[in-house]
Amino acid sequence: MRVLYSAALAAFCVLLSFPATGEAETPAPAVSTYENSALAAGKADDPSAPAAVQEESKEKLVLLTWQDDPESVRYEVEIFRGLPADLDRNQPLEDHLYDNQRIYSNKVLVDLSQFPEGTEPLYWRVRPIDANWEGMGPFSSPMEVRSTMKPVSRNASYPNVYRPGNGSTLLYPVYSYAGNPGASKYEVEVTSAYPENTEGTAPSKYRVFSKITSLSNVYDDNPRIGTFYWRVRGLDENGNAVGIWSMPEKVRTNPEEHFDVGIYGDSITQGGGHLYHSPADMAYSYVTYLDFPAVNMGRSGDTTEMMEDRFDHDVLPFHVKYLLIMGGINDLRMGADPNKVIGHLEAIRKKCIEHHITPILLTIVPINPENIQKYYGDVTYSGWQESVKIVNDYIRTQPHIDTAAPFADYPVMPSELAMDGIHGDWNAKQMIAGEINRHIGEFIKK
Repeated sequence: MRVLYSAALAAFCVLLSFPATGEAETPAPAVSTYENSALAAGKADDPSAPAAVQEESKEKLVLLTWQDDPESVRYEVEIFRGLPADLDRNQPLEDHLYDNQRIYSNKVLVDLSQFPEGTEPLYWRVRPIDANWEGMGPFSSPMEVRSTMKPVSRNASYPNVYRPGNGSTLLYPVYSYAGNPGASKYEVEVTSAYPENTEGTAPSKYRVFSKITSLSNVYDDNPRIGTFYWRVRGLDENGNAVGIWSMPEKVRTNPEEHFDVGIYGDSITQGGGHLYHSPADMAYSYVTYLDFPAVNMGRSGDTTEMMEDRFDHDVLPFHVKYLLIMGGINDLRMGADPNKVIGHLEAIRKKCIEHHITPILLTIVPINPENIQKYYGDVTYSGWQESVKIVNDYIRTQPHIDTAAPFADYPVMPSELAMDGIHGDWNAKQMIAGEINRHIGEFIKK
């Protein structure tokens, strides 16, 4: 499955020419993969910065980057001075200068001024870790900080930017970032125009949305149609600013770009998975793997009633010709009457027909109640399987694509396909997209 992932994301990973860990066509040790990708990313992020400038820079804030591993839950980065003769690639050093296991993207900002002066150079290494804080493989080979870092002149959190391509148009955006040193919370601000104050910590007069969180991402509560900007700043435990705002990132969702296909649903549609990966990580969105472009109208937490209620506001502006509809699992796992779910799906289907949109219902994929309770503390209704069957039986009487078919051999969703029990991981999203790709021609005539 890892090779399939690599092939499907060849275009997706175009900005990084090195393969992800364990994804090379010819098997290679993890050490060389991590080393190469980290070196490449560290140099390529700012090709205009000469090495001499890097060496002579007095700035102590630096960015370290590496290739994403889609199997990771988080990463551990370790920094130490000099190269120990007995360096164990499977264990952290006891005398390291820095060890951070709470890194949720493939980058970290580090303040080098926190480290004592020394004559030996600083080195760093990285490894993916799982939900139990255990290493998922060895550390990368050590890399010299000075040769792989990107000097950062602004003490600000570092936004993760959507890679262009299928799946990057989200009606309900998610803003993710790497935090800056010293921050324990973060404020995300969305503005209707480019902020007038790019330096400092004051809110913009164009602010239309803001949210404070201790997490590494923020889900927007509102649909964003048009052009807008977002930025993030660090805060300490008392809410005082740590550093300044990040530079604004432009996001554009334009219905006039003419999407023939929309995808509509809850968090399974919006994207994300593997516990901490949000919809900002395109590997965890099934639309990434579709053979045709589509606008993502999914919203996390939706029930089918919510989907029905927001249809006019969220779907109609895009003038799509086809709508892929997946919903109901949030209702059913909480014990909702499956016939009410069917009623809402039927209402959405009729709305589509009224507005000359071809509705394509998608069957509900299984979940794993044990994992849902383990990671979220939610107890799933004991009769969820019977309820899902009732709804799926209805869907199969309508124009549909049977996205549950690839999971027919699984009474519950296996952990290797959905770690958290409900949001399919990249491999499950590939399976959903594969089923859609095989059957979409029954609806879309070329």
